[in-house]
Amino acid sequence: MTKNYKHKTTGQACSASQYIAELCCLRQAEKENVGRPAYALWNTEKWQKEFKKQIISVSKLLKKYDEKAILNALNSSRGKRIFSVAPKWVHEIIEEEQKKLDRINSRQIKEVQYEDHTLSKPKKPFGKKSIL
Repeated sequence: MTKNYKHKTTGQACSASQYIAELCCLRQAEKENVGRPAYALWNTEKWQKEFKKQIISVSKLLKKYDEKAILNALNSSRGKRIFSVAPKWVHEIIEEEQKKLDRINSRQIKEVQYEDHTLSKPKKPFGKKSIL
């Protein structure tokens, strides 16, 4: 489990599933107009169950899709109103983003190393060598 992300509330290192789950919980809190949750929302009584549910859902998605595809889907224009990654219609958006990422990755030009396999040698100079 690599920790390439930081919690939005605490600033500590976290995994991709924790980061995405926290993002969904923060969006849900804004939707309910309760303000930003406490320092560590996974320790608060109100958000603990929701955070765990989101982590489970995100972990299942990470087995099928890349973390960049999930984040791109959440940050896309269609995904701005996603408050949970569990519904089936969210999977469709994520799948579209995964296809976009796959197309981009397949287009990347791989560096080709040139190897000389010729048996010919350079030509010798023709004619006499003169001082003039």
